[in-house]
Amino acid sequence: MGFFGRSKPRDDWDAISTLIKACEKLFARREIVPSRRAGIIFRPADVPFLNELKTRLGPILHEGEGATKTGFDLVDDAHGTRWVVLDDGNFPDLVSSVYTVGNAIQANGAKEHRLAAVFEFYPGANLAAVTEARDWKPGSAGYFIYSYLRQAYYPFIPQGKDKEGKDQRDRPAELSMGALMRHAGIATDRHLENWYALWGIPF
Repeated sequence: MGFFGRSKPRDDWDAISTLIKACEKLFARREIVPSRRAGIIFRPADVPFLNELKTRLGPILHEGEGATKTGFDLVDDAHGTRWVVLDDGNFPDLVSSVYTVGNAIQANGAKEHRLAAVFEFYPGANLAAVTEARDWKPGSAGYFIYSYLRQAYYPFIPQGKDKEGKDQRDRPAELSMGALMRHAGIATDRHLENWYALWGIPF
């Protein structure tokens, strides 16, 4: 058994794809509602593929065998990192496109610049009954964050700002979501010190 409660994934697809069946199961139980949006965050660098990313991604995503209709855009955030933001109403295609983009970045000399893949989700009607997410504001997003370094996911649930204007996260909800993710079969990192906050997600 690996560090997240299952055998260590062979590659990124082995880990990333665990989200597909798990989210289908969690959606059927009305515990989460997957969004149509996801993103890959990376550090900009003087790498030809990254410099040409806007023009290179169209053919990669939309042409050839297994092509999807996933929309994409590039967004710079306030922290000096850059995002490929993806949009697709077909969740398995969205997951596949996230993998495809990350794999293309790796295959074109920028593997070490990938930071994470991020999937947005919303609480379902039954989530509060099975987790500590009782204070989760309706309509507020949570995120499944996939660490390329760890080859595993963890939950991130922003909770707005406190009275001093500092960003807050819902730790009790994250802990119970982590258990829910593991039980659903998502490759989940058990090491809480690696559950890094990711503020300013642009979707």
